[in-house]
Amino acid sequence: MSESGSGKGSGKRRKSSGTPRKSDSSSPSPVKSPSVNYAKLSPTAKKVRDVAADWHNLIQRWEVLNTSGASVTNKIVNCKLTNIESSDAAEMTVEQTSAVSAAGIGEVADADGMSKELEGFCNQLTDTYKAMAKLWEKMEKLTSNLKGQWELQQYQSDKDDSETGILFQTWPIQHFYEVSAELSEMYSKELKLKQAISENIAHLSDRHTMMFLASSWLHQPYMDNRRDILLESMLVETGHR
Repeated sequence: MSESGSGKGSGKRRKSSGTPRKSDSSSPSPVKSPSVNYAKLSPTAKKVRDVAADWHNLIQRWEVLNTSGASVTNKIVNCKLTNIESSDAAEMTVEQTSAVSAAGIGEVADADGMSKELEGFCNQLTDTYKAMAKLWEKMEKLTSNLKGQWELQQYQSDKDDSETGILFQTWPIQHFYEVSAELSEMYSKELKLKQAISENIAHLSDRHTMMFLASSWLHQPYMDNRRDILLESMLVETGHR
């Protein structure tokens, strides 16, 4: 009796263990795209899928550079503020003018202070901006690639009325191009802001303006939640998620 009872119990456990698996499969959170048959992807679909992966990688690399640049902008601001405080203290002395003349560094060094250290930070920030500019150029090429694929498909669909235009699940290639173009435009605006910050932050003396620029570099005002939605949607559509 005990053996049969335990057998029934184990049967019930097996039955109950199947229930959560069923509920997990109905979860709205996408994990993978079961409708994408990778073995049967067309050459165009494979290229588009590669573009989606490239977008993900470029954005990850951009974020690393953005964090690095934010650290440098903070160093520049701290360096400037330290010198401004020192300069304000020097103004309290009657010998400030003769001290500046004797140093032979003039107004620029008086405003910047620690010129070698500040110059080093400025060079680091410029290098970071240039690296981000190269990433954006690659983003532009991805968008141009998708536009070319879209135009090619349009040409082919004019000859073949059976062409549906859906590469994976629901998106036509035109939508991939539009998403890529929107992302590229976001990064184009952000890159222009980075350029303005890298060129001007070391030449300011107002504390609030410098802090504002440093914060703008870090928080990237031209990026919003839509960027993440667009990227994730593209990755899910192509089966990367």
